[in-house]
Amino acid sequence: MRAVAQITITNICDVVTSDTPPENPYYGQLWVNTATAPPETMVWDGQGWAVQNNLEDLRETVSTNTTRFGEFQSSVDGLNSYVSTMTETVERLEGSVSGEQEKVLEMQAQISELEHTVDGLSVSVQEQFAGGINYIKNSAGLNGITDDWITTGTVSTDSTTDVQNNTTSDSCFVLGETSTLKQVVTGAVTGTSYAISLRAKKTGASYSSYFYVQYNGNKMAYLFNTTGTFGWTEFSAVIPDVQDSTITIYAYNRSAGLYISDIMLVEGGTIHKWTPAPNEIYTTEVKIDRRGIEVSNADSRQRTVISNTEFSGYYDEEVIFTLNKDETKTKKTAVDGELTVGKTKFVPMPTAAEGLNIVILD
Repeated sequence: MRAVAQITITNICDVVTSDTPPENPYYGQLWVNTATAPPETMVWDGQGWAVQNNLEDLRETVSTNTTRFGEFQSSVDGLNSYVSTMTETVERLEGSVSGEQEKVLEMQAQISELEHTVDGLSVSVQEQFAGGINYIKNSAGLNGITDDWITTGTVSTDSTTDVQNNTTSDSCFVLGETSTLKQVVTGAVTGTSYAISLRAKKTGASYSSYFYVQYNGNKMAYLFNTTGTFGWTEFSAVIPDVQDSTITIYAYNRSAGLYISDIMLVEGGTIHKWTPAPNEIYTTEVKIDRRGIEVSNADSRQRTVISNTEFSGYYDEEVIFTLNKDETKTKKTAVDGELTVGKTKFVPMPTAAEGLNIVILD
C-alpha cells in the first residue's frame, strides 16, 4: 500500500507578478503590479501595499542624501583644516617646549656654577657660622658649656679633626660616664609641627645612651635609644601638632663616649641643614650671642669679653683689666706720656735721668 501527498513550500522572497493583489499577503511580500505601465513593485507593510520603485521618492531621497553628503564633506574639510591648524600649533608648542628645555638646562648649568661658587665661598669663610632658624642655643658647643644648657656628670666640648670631618659646625658635646645634657626651649609656635635633627657618635658599649624630645606635656620622641656603639650618624624626627610652647631636649649617656653635634630644631616638618640660633655668630676668634661679644686669640692666650655684666680682658684666664660702672681695675698700667689722676698730673721729663714732674692742678 502506498501513500501519496502534495506539499507547497512558499518562499517569503517569492515575487508575485499579476494585475491583481495576491490573496492573504504576509508582511514583506513583494508584488509586481502589471496593471500599471510601467509595472510597479509593491510590498505588503502589514496595512497595505506600498510602492517600492517610486522614482520621484528615490530622486528626492538621492537628492537629500547628496545634499547631506555635501554638508558632511564640508564638515570633513573643516575638520581637516582644524586638524592642520592644531598640528601647526602642536609643532609650535613642541618648539616652545624645546626652547624651554634649553632654558632649563641653561638654568641648571647656572645653578651648578652657583653651587660651585657657594662651595668656594664656604671654603673662604671656613669656621664662620651666622645665625639662622634654629631654636636650640649654642647647639654644637661652639661657645663651650654655657648656661643655655643644664648638665650633670661630665660634659665637655670637642673640635678635633674627627669632629670637624663629620659635622657641619666643627664642634660637638661630649658626654662622659653617667652624664646628661638638657635644654628647655620656650616660645615655640603652637599648632604646627617641628623637625629636630642631630649628628652623634657612641663609643661606649653595653650601656644605654639615648636622646629624646619632650613636647605637649609628657609626650616623647626618641631620636635614638641604644646600648650598642655607632659611628657618626644623622638622626632626625618630626614632632606633629605641637600644642605646648615649651619643648625640652634631653640626652643621657651611661658609659663614657657619647658625642652629639649639629642639634637643629626648626618649625615645620622639613629637616634642615644645621645653622646656629638667631643672633649667634661663631668664628675661630670671635663669638657673638645673647650674652655679648668675646674676642680671643689662642696663640697669645688672650681674650676680651664685652657683655651686660663685664668689660674685661683676660690672659691665661686671669683678669688683667676690668671696667665696672665708674671703676677700672688693671693689673699693670703702662702710660706713654702724661697721666692725670684727679687734680694731680704726672709729666715725664725728656730723659729718664731728669725724672718726673708732678703738677698740682688748681
